[in-house]
Amino acid sequence: MTEVKIHNKYLVVIPKDVRNTLGLQIGETIDFVVEKGKAVLYPKRGNVASVRKLHGIIEHKGTIDEGIDEGYALMGVE
Repeated sequence: MTEVKIHNKYLVVIPKDVRNTLGLQIGETIDFVVEKGKAVLYPKRGNVASVRKLHGIIEHKGTIDEGIDEGYALMGVE
């Protein structure tokens, strides 16, 4: 856990270790939510940088439909 200080206008710097762990990039949007009395941040995903970062992680030869069916089979869902 990293401690940070609340600055003027309630600005908070997200620590480098947290940014790296969550893969946060400059310009990304995050949601702050209060859950059980704690502030939790959720990165909004789906922007171009996020998609490019994930591109190529899953390799599948075949059609998209075959890939989806294969994924469901691996999860035990029919």
